[in-house]
Amino acid sequence: MKGNFISSVVTPLLWTILSTVSTTLSTSPIIQTNKGLVRGKRLTLHHGKHVDAFYGIPYAKPPVGELRFRHPLPADEWPDVFDATHLPKSCIYLNDSMFKNFKGAQMWNPNTPVDEDCLYLNVWVPRSNPPFQNKAVMIWIYGGSFSYGSSALDVYNAKYLAAENDIIVVSMQYRLGSLGFLSFGDSEAPGNAGLFDQLAAIEWVQTNIHNFGGNSHNVTLFGESVGSASVGIHMLSPLSRGKFQRAILQSGAPQANWATVTKKEAFRRSTELAKAFNCSQKDVKMTLKCLREKEGSQFPLKDFSPTIAYGVNQFPFVAVIDGVLIPESPKMAFNNLHFKKTPILIGTNINEGNYFLVYDNPDYFPLNFSDSLNLSRSQFLDCVRHFFKYYPQYPKKLNSFGEEAIKFQYTPWKNPYDQKLNALSVDQAFGDMNFVCPTIDFADRYALAGVPVYQYRFEHRSTAHFWPKWMGVLHGDEINFVFGEPLDPTKNYTHIEKKFSKKLMKYWTNFAKTGDPNKEQVDGEIMMLDEWPVYTIEERKYLRLTTNIVHDHEQRNTIGIGPKIQDCAFWNEYLPNLVKETADTSEVEKEWKVKFADWSDHFDNFLLAYEHRLQSCNNVP
Repeated sequence: MKGNFISSVVTPLLWTILSTVSTTLSTSPIIQTNKGLVRGKRLTLHHGKHVDAFYGIPYAKPPVGELRFRHPLPADEWPDVFDATHLPKSCIYLNDSMFKNFKGAQMWNPNTPVDEDCLYLNVWVPRSNPPFQNKAVMIWIYGGSFSYGSSALDVYNAKYLAAENDIIVVSMQYRLGSLGFLSFGDSEAPGNAGLFDQLAAIEWVQTNIHNFGGNSHNVTLFGESVGSASVGIHMLSPLSRGKFQRAILQSGAPQANWATVTKKEAFRRSTELAKAFNCSQKDVKMTLKCLREKEGSQFPLKDFSPTIAYGVNQFPFVAVIDGVLIPESPKMAFNNLHFKKTPILIGTNINEGNYFLVYDNPDYFPLNFSDSLNLSRSQFLDCVRHFFKYYPQYPKKLNSFGEEAIKFQYTPWKNPYDQKLNALSVDQAFGDMNFVCPTIDFADRYALAGVPVYQYRFEHRSTAHFWPKWMGVLHGDEINFVFGEPLDPTKNYTHIEKKFSKKLMKYWTNFAKTGDPNKEQVDGEIMMLDEWPVYTIEERKYLRLTTNIVHDHEQRNTIGIGPKIQDCAFWNEYLPNLVKETADTSEVEKEWKVKFADWSDHFDNFLLAYEHRLQSCNNVP
């Protein structure tokens, strides 16, 4: 008994000592995890700092065979030292071939082989600043509409973020598309497998990160787009919210219309997928048996069958309100105050819409490298009809009252025929509905609860940008700067952009360490950076993230008010209520009301003319 007690105490202590010695002296660091030893690789950056990188550590069993569509199970133990020196396989998703070899699109394509066996994670550990224990941890969740993406992409390489800021960074692969989100509502295919993958990786961090020198009680989730919405879901989920401390949300929130579906809609989409595979059976078990016999590589293409989901930003397989990880709709969760009360850092970019528009309508939004884009008034009206055809999500169509309201809200009334303003208005309308306003609503809900909120608006267009200048500051443009890509000497960034990236990384990691982007920990002491104001409902101050933040105060102009107050009141309040109140109006009644309004106008004009004529007659002597 005594021997067992000594062993239980000494063995973890011994491994901590050995791990520290190994990671300090060796170029092939070895760490003990709860499933076995892992060997990483030491990276020496151009400025002499070191990072230990561990790639592709298994955090769950391969979700293949009978485990396809199911929630993840813990990984098996391995007897030998696991080689964690190569980037992991990516979960299965389609290559973007629309613009062929264009770098702006190719950067998001998988750079490692795609495979169903993909539940692996990466860890970057700074080794330049002792002590090597109790470091804050950031967990990255990538975006990609729940259909695309990989933690192995170059843009998510966290070596600079970790080394420059003395923080541990973790990223995971999670299942995508129907392989990750098929839902028949039973134990065989319960839905949200991809979200449960994320949760399993978060739990792995809780169990293992101390062996890497991390503090499991100082963990921050951060993500972009669908990754940001995922972070928000974990903030709302009773299963997740006790397993981390803070959150950073970049251009996405769970209230977005594209982020979640009901059980009924998830079942409908799953049934349509089965039909596309000729697997539809009366018995769900037989249907799933058939689907499990199909090649995994076939699923991404079938996912986009038009009967499943159709339209811009109508992602086919997304999170389902399953009553377990997501017990209620995000809006209901906020109304019931069922969310994690902790500081958040949150924001969006200037031109959130254009990236999606150039894919959906290249005739109006062509990939030409001009400085500006022109749309006629009629083209603007066409775009409203097309891009907002389905609301709030497929297959429900937006009625004519809603369509006219969007046209009115986003018409540039100073000059409705200004073609540059028309193009900008379409970008703003689409970006506001899908990203800006759900994100601001998330910030508002937290601010109303009295929780510290730090909101930003990313406004810098990179000098190394691949996409045309007319597209502006795109969805996802902040990622390169958050991960420190400008510090890579092989990249073509300016000196001021390198300073800008360092400042952004400092804000992000200060927040992760302390809950305040202004507070920096240096040798155990707290130092204050320049003030990033707390966002409140009363003042709505946010930080404008431009290169001005690296200038002296008098040159800055970096504090904004809002943003998008009126436009987001339209999307978050007015339009949903308008559509709800007019939902039962028949097409015949709508046509009658339009004709009645026209008749009323004509009758008013007739009365005015009649009165004018009568007065003229009375004045005749």
